[in-house]
Amino acid sequence: MEERLPPPPPPPPQPYATTSPKLQIPYIGPGTYVVQVPKDQVYRIPPPENARIAEYYRNSPGKDKKRSCCCCFFICLIVFIVILIIIGALIGGLFSIVLKPKNPKFSIQRFQLKNSTHPLYNIILKVNNPNSKVGINYKEGGDVSLSLKQREIASGAYPSFYEAHDSSKEIRLALKASKYDLPKEVNKSMKNKKKKVNVTFTLTMKLHAQMKMWSLRSGTITYSITCQVKVDTLAKNTRVISQQCETKRH
Repeated sequence: MEERLPPPPPPPPQPYATTSPKLQIPYIGPGTYVVQVPKDQVYRIPPPENARIAEYYRNSPGKDKKRSCCCCFFICLIVFIVILIIIGALIGGLFSIVLKPKNPKFSIQRFQLKNSTHPLYNIILKVNNPNSKVGINYKEGGDVSLSLKQREIASGAYPSFYEAHDSSKEIRLALKASKYDLPKEVNKSMKNKKKKVNVTFTLTMKLHAQMKMWSLRSGTITYSITCQVKVDTLAKNTRVISQQCETKRH
């Protein structure tokens, strides 16, 4: 009979596996470093766009403020000018209504013609201010014209000066001839020494002035003066034999 072989011995017992799992470390490629920083020490750099936006908002309120200040300044300036205009109009009305100023009076005291290379008419004019409380301040830019038979033969400027109330003053007008050749009537009166030849001229003036009382001033007033003057001769010792002056206020 065949012999039975004994059963094979049981395999050796396997060692017990550890219950704690192994820590898996992620793969890090060569040349790469990882630095761990605590959260409270993390620094972030904002992009440059944020800086531009912050700068824009920082400057915008200042520009708007300057613009608003300029607008306020111009508005105040306009209001101030309007107030001055209103005050000037009120003062002008006060002079015209309450004080009722009189027009100045003009008269020709002396008339002389110098026959040189450039003929010059010298006229001494007396200006009278009949107002008892108001002075008259004559401004620059007054025009004076001398005509003969409605034709201008000479012109000049009226001087600027201040005339106190209730006073008179004499001024000199130097009128240059418009042409070198004298009119026939003027030339005849100058050369005729045996008989005096009368000549009638028209003196016109357009003057700008202000009324003044204490520290108050009126608006600008325009005077138009027309004088018809007749002289006996234009030779030596010329004498005014008649005149009539009229003053209008505008």
